[in-house]
Amino acid sequence: MVKPRQIAIGGMVVTVIGLGAYWLGIGPLAPSPPSEAPTEDVETGLTLRNVTLEQPDENGVLLWRVKAEEANYSPDRSIATFTRPDGELFQDGEVIYNVTADTGEMRDNGNTIVLRGNIVAKGIKNGAILRGNEMEWRPQADVLVIRQDVTGSHPQLRATADEFRVFNRQNRMELQGNVVANTVVEDPKTDPWLKLQAQELAWDWDQERIDSPQPLRIEQFKDTTITEVVQGQRGQVNLGDNLATLQGSVTMQILDIPLTANSEELEWRVAEGQINLNQPLTVTHPTQNLVVTARQGTMNLADEVITVSQDVVAVRQQPQSRLTTDRLTWTIPSQTLLAEGRVNYQQTNPALNLSGSQGIGRLREGTFVVEGGQDNGGQVVTEIVPN
Repeated sequence: MVKPRQIAIGGMVVTVIGLGAYWLGIGPLAPSPPSEAPTEDVETGLTLRNVTLEQPDENGVLLWRVKAEEANYSPDRSIATFTRPDGELFQDGEVIYNVTADTGEMRDNGNTIVLRGNIVAKGIKNGAILRGNEMEWRPQADVLVIRQDVTGSHPQLRATADEFRVFNRQNRMELQGNVVANTVVEDPKTDPWLKLQAQELAWDWDQERIDSPQPLRIEQFKDTTITEVVQGQRGQVNLGDNLATLQGSVTMQILDIPLTANSEELEWRVAEGQINLNQPLTVTHPTQNLVVTARQGTMNLADEVITVSQDVVAVRQQPQSRLTTDRLTWTIPSQTLLAEGRVNYQQTNPALNLSGSQGIGRLREGTFVVEGGQDNGGQVVTEIVPN
C-alpha cells in the first residue's frame, strides 16, 4: 500500500496520494545518461496526482486547503494549475467557505488561488451560497471575488450581478454590474417582497443594510404583481426595519391607484405602508387630473390617505380650479379633499375666488365647500358646483 507523502513547495504543503511525482514531458523521475545530457539547461515542471494542497501564512495558520485530481507546477513552483478542486477557505484558522470548481490555479506562491467553471462557494457562518464561473481568493487582503454569471443566495437576500466581492471580516459584500437583488420572505405568494436593481450595491449582512451610491430602483411585489415602484439617484434599504430611503430626483409610482409622487428624498416604511416626504413634493393623480404640491407630507398606502402641509397648492385641470391651504388631507377611496387653515379656492367657470378656514372638496361630485368665510361680519358656508 502506498502511503501519502507530504512535500513543501514554495512554502506550501502538498500531500501526494497514489502515483507520486512526474516531470512534465519527461516521465518518471530517473537520472539521464551523461551522454544524453542536453547542451542547454531545460526547465521542467512537476505533475502531482490525487493531491491535497495547503497554504499556511508566515505563522503557520492555514489560508486555504484544496484537494485535486491533478496539480501541475511551473518550473519555479510559484504557479500551479489543478483539476476538480474541492477545498476550504480559511480565516484566522477557521473554515469560512467550502468551494468546488472544474479547474483552479495557484498564483503568487500560494497567496492567491483562482477557480474556474461551475463554482459553488458555501459560506459556513454567513449561510451564503455563491455560484459563478470564476473565483479569486486573496486571503491576505480578505477578499473573495466571484465573476461571470454570478448568483447568490442568503437568508436575507438572493442576487445576481456581474461580480461579487466578499469581505468576510467586515460582514460585507459588494455587488457590481447589472445587480438584481430580491429580499427573502417566508412565502412569496402571500408576503410582499422587494426587488432592487442598481449598478452597484454594498450589503452588510450583519447590520442587514444595503447601500447604493448610484441610481437605485425598488419594486414591491405581492406574489407576481408589482404594486409600487420607487427610483432615486442613490438609496439605502434596512432589511431588519423594512425601511427604504432614497435621495435625489426620487419618483414613486403606486400602480393600483394610480398615483405618482416626486421629491428629493423619500422614506418608505415598507411593512407599515407609510411614506414620509420631508422635502418639497409633487403628487399627481392622472385619472382625477389633480396635481398637489407642498413642502412636506406623508402617504398611508394601506388606507390610501395622503396628508401634505406648508404652502399647499392643488390644481385640477377639469374642471379648472386651484386650491391653496396650510394643510390638505386627501382620502383617495372616497375622493375627498379636506383643506385646513387659510383656505383659498379659485375656479374659472363660473369665476370665483373664495377664502375661509376650512374647505371640503368631493372630486366624484365635482363640489367644493368653503367654511369660515366672512360676509357682512358673519360666518358663511359656500358650496361651489363647477359647470
